[in-house]
Amino acid sequence: MSQRCPECGRSWEDVRRTGRLGCPSCWDSFRSELDQILSDVHGATTHPQLPSAEEQARGLRKAAVEAQLEAALAREDYLEAGRIRDLLKGIEE
Repeated sequence: MSQRCPECGRSWEDVRRTGRLGCPSCWDSFRSELDQILSDVHGATTHPQLPSAEEQARGLRKAAVEAQLEAALAREDYLEAGRIRDLLKGIEE
């Protein structure tokens, strides 16, 4: 007899056959089996952390300042490029 979810009564064979869990408790009941499948398919069993809103905003700001630096260098405005470079260093810290 195979293990069954205590909440919905589904067995691991039911889950494998249908490709569906019966209820949220199935995640706990079949954790080891599901972890193995997730690891095989995705290479991990946890979701990667996304950057925070603050980190995303800093990244966008940095990209905008880098574009300004490139434009100043293309214009050969080295005084402005130096100012922008210093600004960029402040963003990176």
